Amino acid sequence: MGPGHPARGARRHPHRADRGPGRSPAQLSLLIVSAYTAAIFGRLRSLPLTFLGAIVVGCLESYLTGYLPQNQYLPGLRLAAPALLLFLALLLFPHGRLRGRDRKLRPVPAPTMRGTFVFAGAIVFFAVVLATVLDEVDVISYGPMFALGMVALSFVPLSGFAGQISLCQLSMAGIGAVVWGQLAPDGQPWALVAAFAVSALAGALIAVPALRLSGVYLALATAAFAVVLDRWIFTLPSFEVFGVDVSVFNQGSVEMAGPDFFGFRLDEPAELMVFAAVCLALGSLGVAALRLSRFGRRLIALRDSEAAYATLGGSLLVARALVFALSAGIAGLGGVLYGMQLQSVTAEQFTFVAGLPVFLIAVIGGLGAVGNGLFTGTAYLGPVHLLNAVAPWSHNIVQLLPALAGLGFARHPEGIVPGMRHGWEPLARDRAALSALLGGFAVLWSLRIGDVVGNAVLLLGTVVLALALRAWARSREAADVGSGIPVEWWGVRRPWRAEDEEVLARGITRG
Repeated sequence: MGPGHPARGARRHPHRADRGPGRSPAQLSLLIVSAYTAAIFGRLRSLPLTFLGAIVVGCLESYLTGYLPQNQYLPGLRLAAPALLLFLALLLFPHGRLRGRDRKLRPVPAPTMRGTFVFAGAIVFFAVVLATVLDEVDVISYGPMFALGMVALSFVPLSGFAGQISLCQLSMAGIGAVVWGQLAPDGQPWALVAAFAVSALAGALIAVPALRLSGVYLALATAAFAVVLDRWIFTLPSFEVFGVDVSVFNQGSVEMAGPDFFGFRLDEPAELMVFAAVCLALGSLGVAALRLSRFGRRLIALRDSEAAYATLGGSLLVARALVFALSAGIAGLGGVLYGMQLQSVTAEQFTFVAGLPVFLIAVIGGLGAVGNGLFTGTAYLGPVHLLNAVAPWSHNIVQLLPALAGLGFARHPEGIVPGMRHGWEPLARDRAALSALLGGFAVLWSLRIGDVVGNAVLLLGTVVLALALRAWARSREAADVGSGIPVEWWGVRRPWRAEDEEVLARGITRG
């Protein structure tokens, strides 16, 4: 039997080849898109209409498989058809707002600009330390944490401030990466602005048709948009629009160059990692300034009550379009930094499935916290590479870490980052303990640079020293509480603490 003749089993089951090597766990997980498409036909209430929707989805896929014209631009349409149908169904079918939504909204923490400047400096310092103690291979492995942190930071104004949900932020990062790869082959810095602008425009385009959606409906709409991008748009070959050649990933990879600032080219992995950390630090400062601005307060009002926001004269369309655009622009810059670090990216790195763990860890960290960007990037890559280095056999177990962390989210519904900030505040307020920590770390860092100790000693020594000094700072604060300082001098003769408010409230209640 020649190579051009199909096997006998293939003639009996012509679709078996599609079910075999063409299926992967990631592809099977996308079956939920088809299932939700059918459920939306029934408005999540009617079983007969849901069954009708399943028939429509199945017939559509079969029709496109058998009768879709042979065209290099259309094969991805068949794969993205259920997601596209889901997006259209969400927009066209009437449905009310979800009932029973949690109305116990927690206040969004308001950072101080002084504290945010210190945090931004800590981000850059962290990157410099990593650049000096890691070899090139480890820098390539750990470097993307700051770029992914920028993608995670995009959730803070969108979900943390405005209360909107988007599951396509990594897709926006892919758009930013494509723009940089196509417009900046030699690292032209102005392409950073172009990547932000194009990603922001894509985010605004999502917000306008999804204006009437909220809750799980908005999450499904953005998920469908992400699937359409990674299964169709990102797979398109190059094409022309009004005489302009447009190339996405061009069914391959996109080469990413480092930025060139006035002849100074950043192309080493360590340099790119520090540059990404600087961008994340600036982005954190910008998000903190947004939280303290008038527009930031309007976004929080939008989160609290869209009806009240509109009643007071606010424009829902403008507010949602602006926050979606801003969030997508930040994610686009994160995609640019991610591509610079890897030097070459493909469409598979910006899929809907790949973005879910980033969103999950961002939720666990706390969507309203400015420090969530650094936390998400570090938590997403740090434990994975550390455990793989210590125990290579734990590779499959490591993949479960985001899901296991998500199961414990109920214990800290406000997020881990605010809790970490509260837990480490005594050390930050105690000058003696903080000076001892910085001095001890400087000694360990110097020993590591001199190859006297290894990275494991540096990491463990820093952790043990920080925990010991935090305990010492807490004991010193506890002693200050019982030192007899009058209440009226709290915050003057000693720093004001968060627990002082509770002490005063209890005293007033007893009085």
